[in-house]
Amino acid sequence: MTVDSPRIPPEQQIAAIVAAHGADPTRLLAMLRATQAASGRVGGAEIDALAAALGIPRVRVESTASFYHLLHARPHGAYEILFSDNVVDRFAGKDELLSYLCEQLWVEPGKLSEDGLVYIDSTSDTGMGDHAPAALVNGRALPALNKNRLDLVAGLIRERRPLADWPPMLFDVALNVRKGGPLLAEPFAPGAALARAAALGPEGVLAELDAANLRGRGGAGYKAAWKWASCRKAQGKARYVICNADEGEPGTFKDRVLLQAQPDLVVEGMTIAGLVLGARRGFIYLRGEYLYLLDALEAVLARRRAAGLLGARILGTPGADFDIEIALGAGAYVCGEESALIESLEGKPGKPRNRPPYPDRSGFLGEPTLVNNVESFACAARIVERGAAWFAAIGTEQSAGTKLVSVSGDCRHPGTYEYPFGVTIRQVLADWGFDSDRIDALMACGAVRQR
Repeated sequence: MTVDSPRIPPEQQIAAIVAAHGADPTRLLAMLRATQAASGRVGGAEIDALAAALGIPRVRVESTASFYHLLHARPHGAYEILFSDNVVDRFAGKDELLSYLCEQLWVEPGKLSEDGLVYIDSTSDTGMGDHAPAALVNGRALPALNKNRLDLVAGLIRERRPLADWPPMLFDVALNVRKGGPLLAEPFAPGAALARAAALGPEGVLAELDAANLRGRGGAGYKAAWKWASCRKAQGKARYVICNADEGEPGTFKDRVLLQAQPDLVVEGMTIAGLVLGARRGFIYLRGEYLYLLDALEAVLARRRAAGLLGARILGTPGADFDIEIALGAGAYVCGEESALIESLEGKPGKPRNRPPYPDRSGFLGEPTLVNNVESFACAARIVERGAAWFAAIGTEQSAGTKLVSVSGDCRHPGTYEYPFGVTIRQVLADWGFDSDRIDALMACGAVRQR
């Protein structure tokens, strides 16, 4: 609960939250987040009230609430500050800074201050490796921390200043694009890929993706055209498209940067997928630690709806209906796995499902569902916009296109790099700021291999 939260009885708060989400149990995680924002916690009373209002067993609400580490059963005060805790943050001085802020505010780590105002603790990687050390304050990113910044934060907390009145520079997350390419740096005109997709038709789009040799950028490297085609052919009452924006691997942040730098490219790729599959509904599952991106992404979706690029009658075409909503996670590394993500999207603990069946046959609500990651959808939009031959000419015969790389830690130039497949490790290390002697030493001892 923030310092400026209105004092509304908990029962009324939860009734309003449930009504705002249509009393839909699949939106339970969103309701839990909203309840915590309003009440300062998701404890026994809140769980009871949610279960009663939704008409579902209490154990279902409790199991979901207890699964996600950004939800808590006890109050964390008006200001909850969670320091990102991974190897990069630690080497950047995270532990010293956490202790320093605790001393400034007279609070012990992991304990609510005696006046009930502030709670300070560690949390898992927050996806800000290029801005280490970093933290979250009430879910919002506080990048590039040092003692001077923490002195300012401590003063604002002592004054009980609402976050809306904090200096914007405290929340500024620079892109740190060190090397750009067609995904990160080249301009994109919203609607350009959609117009070509309309001309190609669904089968034509699939043929372009196949000829481009696009492989999913989420890790498995499965051919995107095969995955899209399988979902398109699957039997079901409805189809869904999900963008997996829950990158949780320690030290990764390239999807965050892509969503901030080129959101239209990602959304257009999702929209093309929706029209190819015959889906009417899509989701961006946004990592809970990326809360700061939410308003900007919602604005992108609203702008595209107003321009006829999303929603009903896309490009003025009757029946071309596809819309996207953003579902915010609440801190669970495992939700980066596609079936666990779907479970979370259904309002459950994010636990992976047994497979088969795979999501393209039985995904969200048991219906055919396409799950690709942020980078994959951006690539798909570029391919449809510029053609398969253009994409296939980048990279290698086996791996076409470019790949985004998150770089942080012991290097001179942390940030996000876009490389064509086939780049040498020597070139990569040089770009990151390694001098030639250090590169030679790494090569000589076998720490890296030049390929």
